[in-house]
Amino acid sequence: MKKSFVLPVLALSAAFLSMTSCDKQLIDKVDLIPQAQSVSIGKGGFLLKELAGIKCPQNWTEIAQRFADDVKEFTGNSISVSDIDAPLILQQNDKLTPGAYSLNIEKGRITIQASDNNGISNGLTTLRQIIMTTQGENAESEVSKEVKGKLPVLTIEDQPRFGYRGLMIDCSRHFWSVDELKETIRQMAFFKLNYLHLHLTDNNGWRLAMEKYPELTEAGTFYKDFPELSGRYYSKSELKDLVKYAAAYGVEIIPEVDLPGHSTALLAAMPQLSCNGGKFEAYPEEQPLNERKRGNENMICIGNPESLKFTEDIINELVDIFPSKYIHLGGDEVPTNIWQKCPKCQSLFKKEGMKEPGEIQDYYTRKVSEIVRSKGKTMIGWDEINERHAATKDDVLTVWRDNGIKQQKEAVERGIKVIMCPQHGCYYDWGYAGNSTRKVYEWDPVPADFTADEAALVLGGQGALWTERIATQDRVEWMLYPRLTALAEVLWTKPELRNWDDFYSRITGYYPIMKELGINFYEDDALNEKEFVPTDEKPALIRPASIDTNIPLNPPYHPEYAFDGKTNSFFWGGTSIGPKHYFKIVFTEPAPVSSVEVITGDSKDYITMADLLVSEDGNEFKKIGEFNSLGEAKGETGCERIKAVMIQVTGQHTCWPIIKEIILK
Repeated sequence: MKKSFVLPVLALSAAFLSMTSCDKQLIDKVDLIPQAQSVSIGKGGFLLKELAGIKCPQNWTEIAQRFADDVKEFTGNSISVSDIDAPLILQQNDKLTPGAYSLNIEKGRITIQASDNNGISNGLTTLRQIIMTTQGENAESEVSKEVKGKLPVLTIEDQPRFGYRGLMIDCSRHFWSVDELKETIRQMAFFKLNYLHLHLTDNNGWRLAMEKYPELTEAGTFYKDFPELSGRYYSKSELKDLVKYAAAYGVEIIPEVDLPGHSTALLAAMPQLSCNGGKFEAYPEEQPLNERKRGNENMICIGNPESLKFTEDIINELVDIFPSKYIHLGGDEVPTNIWQKCPKCQSLFKKEGMKEPGEIQDYYTRKVSEIVRSKGKTMIGWDEINERHAATKDDVLTVWRDNGIKQQKEAVERGIKVIMCPQHGCYYDWGYAGNSTRKVYEWDPVPADFTADEAALVLGGQGALWTERIATQDRVEWMLYPRLTALAEVLWTKPELRNWDDFYSRITGYYPIMKELGINFYEDDALNEKEFVPTDEKPALIRPASIDTNIPLNPPYHPEYAFDGKTNSFFWGGTSIGPKHYFKIVFTEPAPVSSVEVITGDSKDYITMADLLVSEDGNEFKKIGEFNSLGEAKGETGCERIKAVMIQVTGQHTCWPIIKEIILK
């Protein structure tokens, strides 16, 4: 390790501090996200400019260097990393539990103790949060001038409630570059999330390059009509680099290859693994639904022995790239209709004495679990693999459907460990009205009636971001934050220490910090609201008017919710829409309106192909705007008064449309 020379300034610093006002308590509380278990604030402070070096064991050098680089970016401090005495000391303490840490800030010295990489990362993250909340322009109004340039003397004893605190990113529907994934890692690690689950394959794209099967990425990421989206995948060296980068932030990457369903991109490359053979084509989300081919044949042939051989090759590749003890092999949403007509699958069905079609998937589940275990790893699967008890205590389930309660209970009754990721609370491709930040914060992965033994089977939880309608990194961040910070606290902090009002104060105080971190977060005007729950009774309109639409209804998501003056309620149509559909508001009397803005959703179900029109008489309409790819439209009316506003759909959509609000000014 490179040696560094540190000037003997610590005693001088302590002497200087004793002659200043730093012998009083500098702050009343520490604002951390997630909230720490125990914080004790003392008198005096540590001069931030003296943070010039870190002493740490060899095995923590990369973690320490990453912290040093991040702090330098914020404060300008150059911080060396060495094995000689320094103002910041990282110490191994094997008495602490995994992920736990202690942080002690004194006059002239900072000490962080932990037993493992994750714990030391957590301690350094807490120190970084303290630096950012007490320093910089964002702290001017909250912290007195006496605190500027100083860190408060304090002691923090902290440990996570759950060992698994994660995020799933869908890399198949839309591809994220290595640099974009690194940005995601930096951001999630700042809130002590420690697992990144990468959904690497699906119908839309096979993103995992393999030397043995080059056709997987050649055909599995090729879109004839969308050349600009083709050829995007990860090489082995890129993924290994990403794994190393994540480890320096205390984040473990779990790969997912989704089998035996969701395999159109795989079959585009290897049609011989299908039941019927022939040509398959991967498709991007941008391709219209009616132009996608063989979408109902997206499963591999389980009756073909080559399918299991191929799966073992995939597992070997994942083992070589990812050091994680977990390998996720999907298993969700697999139809059986093709298997029921396939001679090979039916031969297997009879040979194994199966009684129902789903047992064909169960056979595959058991076989691939055995393969994964033979490599010294643990298989994770979506909760469907336990429907007929194919999963065992050797596996882990990602519970996702609905609120997850039924699937969780069925798993723990069989002694199976679970990672909670229910749609209600953890799906962040859902809009903020459906999964609000407050709803996330008030969710808990452990039901109140669980015994201690049952609760011990809950490893933790994760957020999920499916990217059918999410195509940019800015949009990724907009959908994740601030909801992901709420989830981070749920998974870290004990329930008795959590309080929504306190979190509300802290998260709004973190807005300047998230801007400093470059996070494009959603500034929610309904942050304090819980989940929107429609009622049978229609809401009152914000002004006298009537609504006319030919979009099929989806009660109780009434059309009136689109004009009730609230952005956390919404109208939700009952089918996919096309050019024949419209949504119209007709005012009782012509109204003075200078501009119109429409928000059609912040989830995957929004309108992207439509015109925004107004009418002075309710009969003749003129176009004032059109909808963008984010489901937004606005325009100036150019009229003194208008009688009606209309949304006219211009293209075929795959979604059931949401309209959150039509805003008049």
